[in-house]
Amino acid sequence: MRRRSSNGGSGRLLSLVWAAALGAVALPALASAAVTATSAQAGPARPPESGAHDSAATLGPLAIGADVRDAGGADIGHVTRLTTDDQGRHIAQVRDGETVYAIPIEYLYARGGAAFSTVTLDALKHGWKPG
Repeated sequence: MRRRSSNGGSGRLLSLVWAAALGAVALPALASAAVTATSAQAGPARPPESGAHDSAATLGPLAIGADVRDAGGADIGHVTRLTTDDQGRHIAQVRDGETVYAIPIEYLYARGGAAFSTVTLDALKHGWKPG
């Protein structure tokens, strides 16, 4: 035989009210602890694609960011991209301020952990094209 409680079911109601109250307090704290925010920084705009593919270039003297000098020691700039041009040549895009030079890889060499170009800075400034 089932026995009814003397409170007429109000005990269950009281338990539900307490559970709801505790949940209302605990859930926002759990939700705010689980969500983290980070600020996003806009990166520089990429140049229009030439139809060539970028290569993975993260190590070595001809890596992205490497400084490039000519054989005389004049600073040409730094490597910003290694890719392939329209003729299928592997090139390094070397930036000096707003100027970007496209130097085929065969005109670059490494010595002592530094990158050098067989093409002079003066020739690049005067519109040198590979022959």
